[in-house]
Amino acid sequence: MIRFSRGMTLAAWVGALALALPVGPIGLAPVAAQDFPSKPIEVIVPFKPGGRTDVVARLMGEKIQQQGWLSQPMAVVNADGGAGANAVSRMQRGDDAGHTIMHWHHQSLIAMAMELGDFDLDDFKSIGYTGGGSPVWVVSADSDFQTMEDLIAHLKADPRSLVEAVGIGTIPHFVGAMLASEAGFETRYVTANSGADRLRLILGGNADIALFAASEYLAQGDGLRPLVYFGRERLPDLPDVPTALELGYDVSWANPNWWLAPASTPDENVAALAAALEQAIMDPEIIEYFENNTLQPYWTPGPEAMEDARKQLDALKAIAATIN
Repeated sequence: MIRFSRGMTLAAWVGALALALPVGPIGLAPVAAQDFPSKPIEVIVPFKPGGRTDVVARLMGEKIQQQGWLSQPMAVVNADGGAGANAVSRMQRGDDAGHTIMHWHHQSLIAMAMELGDFDLDDFKSIGYTGGGSPVWVVSADSDFQTMEDLIAHLKADPRSLVEAVGIGTIPHFVGAMLASEAGFETRYVTANSGADRLRLILGGNADIALFAASEYLAQGDGLRPLVYFGRERLPDLPDVPTALELGYDVSWANPNWWLAPASTPDENVAALAAALEQAIMDPEIIEYFENNTLQPYWTPGPEAMEDARKQLDALKAIAATIN
């Protein structure tokens, strides 16, 4: 996988990509892809307008149309509800040639792990990840815990002595539970179904630990202390906050922008979509948007993204099995 990273010039990235591409005769697949797309591409977002997933889908679609990387426009359609089932149903009723696709993230895997919808990974063909963002685990700024090691040591000595603000079945619940399982500790839960609820509980002293998107934490700032970041690498905006991986815990949550097509979509059409999305995520304006919103711009090809998703789903199923 080739990623565009900070400090890497576009020329250097293009050179690296050229070295990675196979050399050989042109087969029939690229020729077939020339007929695609033959009509506008419907991009289904399983959330209401205005959230990160919706905004990124619209920005990427506008950039692709602006640059002519696909011959037809991408039109975003919001289909929220049913833990994603409404969006999946709409995708399945659409064109399986690649003219109806989805833009989601790993909340989809939580829905699968909890069997909230009649769909699984085999219903999709992965187009690829276009960047993402990871969360932080925080305590209040006046907490006695200065580091993650301090907090874990306390919980191992006195299990369930700290309260974690989560919504059962949400990303904060599953990410915290994966870390607890990996590190061997237990917390108690208090219900908090939104970021505002979690913030209120932490600042009010009614919860000890909560998970926030890095952008949420940076926007709030005062009153919170981050102990661990769930990205694969440290976030430049939080250079002093270690990752769970570097602390020795095999837990990460990138919540990537994941583009999906129906499983029956021809490979050559998926490749055409992937090529356009890969160009878009490397565009300087898109990179600037991501970095200004505490997101990391990168490209992960479809098969590699699917392999990563299957591994993540296995971990989530293990946590789902413990939920009554």
